[in-house]
Amino acid sequence: MEVFKVGIIIIAGVLSACAGAVTLKAAGGTAYYYGQVSFFSPDGKLPYNKTDSAVKREVLDGGARIIETVTQPGSGHSMRPKEFVTELKRRKKTLVYDVSDAGATFTGTVTYKDPGLKTWTYNIKLKAGGAIKGSGKLSLEDIRTEKQLSGVSRPMLIKEDLKTVPEREYKMRVDEMRPPGGAE
Repeated sequence: MEVFKVGIIIIAGVLSACAGAVTLKAAGGTAYYYGQVSFFSPDGKLPYNKTDSAVKREVLDGGARIIETVTQPGSGHSMRPKEFVTELKRRKKTLVYDVSDAGATFTGTVTYKDPGLKTWTYNIKLKAGGAIKGSGKLSLEDIRTEKQLSGVSRPMLIKEDLKTVPEREYKMRVDEMRPPGGAE
């Protein structure tokens, strides 16, 4: 489901905007997150589905670039996990970041409301049609986002709740998403 790609950072910084300790976020560094992405009816009353999500977030070039790698379980027990790479590039010295993914499935902007990159809004257009608008908030403990997917056959509300985790836990969670040996 294409929605999973746009889940975090952007989903991820989209998908969220920083890595590890707050001090690393603007200066640079890598942070790791793990948690749930949940999908609901547009009004948020009817749950559709949810998935685990592990995120590696790299803040580069003094905060001018953010690379997020999102890993989610495959569609079946013997399927490889899905990996989505999203890049955010700051427009000059503003708080607006142009965002796109490696698969060229979406483009748009993430606009931060503060120089610490702790709160933001999304304005994303999907190549296949539709849009994602929403907001996110980063703290020392987690990243939380809420996004509306519209202009598609199944509009929905997407909520992410990702906790900050050490690198070793991130790697363990990604390994758990892999199918048993030889099943791929």
